[in-house]
Formats: sequence, structure tokens, C-alpha cells
Amino acid sequence: MSAFSDFKTLVHQRCGLHLEGLAEARLTRAIDSLQASTGLSDATQLLNRLMSDVTFFDLFVSQLTVNETYFYREPDALNWLVNRYLPQRLTSKDTPLSILSAGCSSGEEPYSLAMMLFERFGERAKTLFRLTGGDVDHQVLTKARRAVYSGMAFRALSDTVKERYFTPHEGRFKLNDDMREWVSFCPLNLLNAHEISAGGPFDVILFRNVSIYFDEQTRRHIQQQLSQLLAPNGILLCGLTETLGNDLGVFELTDDNGIFYFRHAAPAAALPTTPPLVPLLDTPIVVTDNLDSGMTEPAAHRFDDALTTTSSVDHRPDNDGGHLSLDIPSEARLDDADQQLLTAHRLLNQNAFSDAATLLTSLLQQQPWSVDALLLAGLVARWHQQPTAAFDHFKRAIYAAPECWPAHFYIAELYRQGELKDDPVQRQRSYAAVVRILTASPTSQGGLATITLPIPPGDARFLAERYLNDVNTSLASTSHTQGVS
Repeated sequence: MSAFSDFKTLVHQRCGLHLEGLAEARLTRAIDSLQASTGLSDATQLLNRLMSDVTFFDLFVSQLTVNETYFYREPDALNWLVNRYLPQRLTSKDTPLSILSAGCSSGEEPYSLAMMLFERFGERAKTLFRLTGGDVDHQVLTKARRAVYSGMAFRALSDTVKERYFTPHEGRFKLNDDMREWVSFCPLNLLNAHEISAGGPFDVILFRNVSIYFDEQTRRHIQQQLSQLLAPNGILLCGLTETLGNDLGVFELTDDNGIFYFRHAAPAAALPTTPPLVPLLDTPIVVTDNLDSGMTEPAAHRFDDALTTTSSVDHRPDNDGGHLSLDIPSEARLDDADQQLLTAHRLLNQNAFSDAATLLTSLLQQQPWSVDALLLAGLVARWHQQPTAAFDHFKRAIYAAPECWPAHFYIAELYRQGELKDDPVQRQRSYAAVVRILTASPTSQGGLATITLPIPPGDARFLAERYLNDVNTSLASTSHTQGVS
């Protein structure tokens, strides 16, 4: 049993965060930080302080979430929302329409939506839509209200849009006041989401890249909370790789032009409820993945957690200093190459793309056919907006391991996302390869030996099947048209 079981259970009880397995690394750092700042080296004293002091607990929680986001993240879904769903919704419902960004972190998501709505509807967007961001982390909400950003927050934002909505501010960039004042922010504990006081019921709830912090039972409970906030015929949007992990029977899964979203099941029926999460403090909470069904932890959770491993091991305080620590099993001691791979993985997660690229270049000089290194190098190249280099790395990974379905998947995505000039036949082949491999072996690791999969097999197969159907339909239509001509 982990030395941190009481801390894990308290956090799970208060706000649902799931801190088992590799996520313990964040918990380790958070406890070390609080011990250093308070001088409370005794675990029981620290736990009692957390239980009795709400402000102290909020500070603790702020260190447990990654809070890594950026403007225009997963733009396909946002473009669909702004240009297709919301215009249709406006024809059937009185304004303003209410939109909630649940788990908004430092505000990039609701502000992205504000800019996109303004681009689409102009000044009247402010009268047509009400935008709210909510998060359990009070510290990050303060940052969201300030709306001052730098560096990688802009990595997916064009220079034109950045210049239109941001002004230089003390070496960084501040969002213009008209956008900043349009979006309101409020505390939001998703375990008690029905208690939110601002803006509901909501026509759209964005719950993207948030469920990565919760186990399946908690996600179901949260969805039941959000269902009370969702207006009739409203929609719940999750992140791209979270689709299967959130298809839990509370909402009905729907897709439109390749965009997946949830809505109230029709006909409306009473939904089963789960008892409130009130675990005892001496009872550890352990949740395991169900790989056979394809219902795994969302990709970003496994991706982020895997990358924190090396830093937490390297910098853990000694026990004789009065700090809590985790025991690292002997099998976790890796050889140099594996350690470098995990370090590169961590650097990628921390947006240190140049450092990751340098390390991967060295690795590939030593092991030019390392599937793990080639896949990571391809992902780094994508973030560097070097799609041709990314394609080359993914292709080499497939040469080294034909079963490397993540490389097949990302090659198809390079075409579908417009990073490379579209080639429907290549898209078809790549998505078909993913489906073929994962049909034969549903839990395939894709030839990876060290790093964790960047997307769960079940989610990859689900998405590949849908996108394959789309491209097959498109190719069939093109062939028919050419035949008629």
C-alpha cells in the first residue's frame, strides 16, 4: 500500500481526482512542497491541516493538476461548434446561448471560443452567447481572469489572430479587455457541478481533456452532475481521445461530420444515480484499466503521467529529512537508453520540444530503428510544425515494426488535419492498417517497448473506423462521379 493512501483518499473524496499509479509523482511533489513551506514534516499533522483549512487544501489541489493547455486546442471540434452547431441552435432557441468550459484551467479554452465566436458573428456575438469557465483550482482561476499568457500557450494560434486580440504586456501578452470581460469564471467542483450558480442550464458544456484525472466511477458521477446542467437538446463535448472513456450510458453518443459529442438520451428517461463518493480515509481507492473492452484511461492521462516519472524519481527528498517518499521497485530502474526515452517523453509533455528533439537525435544515432524513439521524434516534429519530417519518422517506425499502429494512425492524421496535402488513398490505407492490427490484437502495444501508448488502442480503433468510413464514402463518391463523366 502506498504511503500516501490517506492523502489520495482525501483528494478523491473532496474533488474526485484519481492519483493512483504513475500519478503519484505529482502527489509526491505537492506533499514535499507543502512540507517545505509549512515545516510540517509529520504526515498526520499535514493531513489534519488539509482537512481543516479550505484555503490550504485549495493550494494543495492546485499542485495536483497539470494545467497544461493552449489556445485553439483540437480546433476541428471548436470549428464545428462555432460554424455548424451553434448557428443551428440559434434558430431554435432564445438567446443568449450559455456555454460552460468545465475544467477551464488557465482560461485558454473559453477565450479561444470567444475569439472564434467574435470572428464568426462579430460584435453581436456578445449578445448571442454567454461564456463561463469553471475549475476546482482557485489559483489557476486567478490566472485565467488576468488573461496574460506567453510561450507555448500560442503554439496553435496564428500570428494574425494573436495580433488582433492580444497586446504586449510586461514581456508577455494580455488578452484585450473586451474579450476578457466577456468570459466569466467561477469555482467548479465537478463532483458537485449541479451547485454552480452562474449561467446554467447550458446549451454546450465543454468537458475536454478533463476526464483524464478521474476513474470510471467518478466520471459517471460527474456526468450525472453535468446532465443536470445541460439544457434540453444541449450537447457535451469531450476531447478527441476521451470518446470511449466517457461513453458510460449517462449520455447518448452522437457524431456529425466526424465530430463526436454527447447529448441527453432520447426519449428522456430517469438515469440511474450513483451514491455520493464518501470513501473512508483508511480505505485506498484502486482502479484498473479494462483493456479488453477498449475502455481505458484516456490517452492524455497515461501520456502525461508517464512523462512525470523520471523527474519525480530524480528529485525525491530523502526520508531522513522528514519528507514522505515513494519506494521505487527494482524493476523501475531502467537502462540508459530507456531512461533517455522517458526523459524525451517528459520533455515533449513539458513542451520543451527542442530539448526533446536534441535527445531523440542522439538516441536515433545510437539506435536508428528504435520504434519508441522514431514515434516520439514524429510527435515532436508535428509540434514543431514539420509534417514532412513527422511523416518520415512515422514511416520509419512502420518499417521497423509493421504493427506500429500509432504510426499508421498519425500518418493518416497528418493528411486528415491538413498538415500534409490530402491524399485520400493514403488516409484510407493508414486508417485501415490501424483497424486491421487492432482487430487482430485489441491490446497491441504497437511495437513500443518503453514509452506508454500516446492513444489507447480502443480509442484509436474507434476513431480509425469512423474516419475510414468517411474516406471510403468520399472515395466511392469520387469514383462514381468520374465514372458518370
